Amino acid sequence: MLTIVFSVKLGWLPAMGAGPGDSNGWGWDIAHLRHLLLPAATLSVIPMGIITRTVRALVADTLGQEFVVSLRARGLPASRIFRHVAKNAAPTVLAVTGLQVGYLMGGSILVETVFAWPGTGFLLNTAIFQRDIPLLQGTILVLCLFFVVLNLMVDMLQPWFDPRIARA
Repeated sequence: MLTIVFSVKLGWLPAMGAGPGDSNGWGWDIAHLRHLLLPAATLSVIPMGIITRTVRALVADTLGQEFVVSLRARGLPASRIFRHVAKNAAPTVLAVTGLQVGYLMGGSILVETVFAWPGTGFLLNTAIFQRDIPLLQGTILVLCLFFVVLNLMVDMLQPWFDPRIARA
């Protein structure tokens, strides 16, 4: 849908490729950023919805707890109350965000194929259609290692946000 609207109908953004003139190299100029916009928006829509819904539910739940009521009764400013609420919601939001970033690697297969971007997703798709089993196994292994390392980093960061997790 994004390609149809922004590339075909409006003609604002390029529909395919990683850069102008079929270049695979990357540069931080407007032409390359225009090629990046549609794939990045496509990849980010679903995870951002999930993360936003999670943050909203956690903040709403935390705002209804007794310690927030007592903080308001003490007369604390809203910015200080926000810090307490954010500190309580941060470990769960971090865990959900870590999972969603890991899932982006799986979603990159379709997005890199549709937008003709060179990357692990495009490589994995090529290996599937060419029945290149060693390349397929290696690519899946790298993606799995990335997912495991990402979740390990999230698990190591959570006690920094909430010391109660370290004691458990």
